[in-house]
Amino acid sequence: MEQYTNYIYNTYSMKNEGISRLLDQIKSMVNIPIEILSKYYARLFTFESDFYKDINHDLRSNNYQKHLPYIKALYEGVKLKSLPLSKENILYSGIQLENIEINKLKDFLSKKNKDLPSSILFSKTFMEFTKEKRIAYQFLKCWTKNDFSKVLFILEKDDNINFNLSTHCDLENESCYPAEKMVLFFPLSFFEIKGINQINIENEKVFEIRLLYFGSYIKEK
Repeated sequence: MEQYTNYIYNTYSMKNEGISRLLDQIKSMVNIPIEILSKYYARLFTFESDFYKDINHDLRSNNYQKHLPYIKALYEGVKLKSLPLSKENILYSGIQLENIEINKLKDFLSKKNKDLPSSILFSKTFMEFTKEKRIAYQFLKCWTKNDFSKVLFILEKDDNINFNLSTHCDLENESCYPAEKMVLFFPLSFFEIKGINQINIENEKVFEIRLLYFGSYIKEK
């Protein structure tokens, strides 16, 4: 963990004063317990910096090895209950997604595959959700890049999910921006795609994609 903290410090501390202060606190502690380190690392993800963009880029490119200490710390934080799970049954995320990816999801959802009873979204990266739809709407108001469309994910969570899977954490109390009410899902999370519809939000076309947290299916097996 110390090596990874040094890597983050050398890469981002000069670019972001908040990250520099946070990492100075970590480096000042001797034998910092993993449950404490996990809270610092969770906060690190919420800074307005290149860190969360870079780690997701690396994960998307299968360059995940160097980030394993970071991911492990968050998993351990949830297992040790230092980082809480979300108690919300419905979560939201407003993002921009490439049109080609949306078309792949629509095509996959429309096909009847006997070997795959459900249409599954597998996330290689961290995925950010919020507890309030109005906050997700705010993220949809930004300018849309060419060949991208605005997407509103609506995620349902089942109370019967095996939470020992530890695949997400509630960051509202750890975030630099608590008003965003962030819930962070970890890499290798699975979701069932329940439906894709095109809707209008404030006179803009938005793809609404409904998801079901896939933990309950893993539990049944």
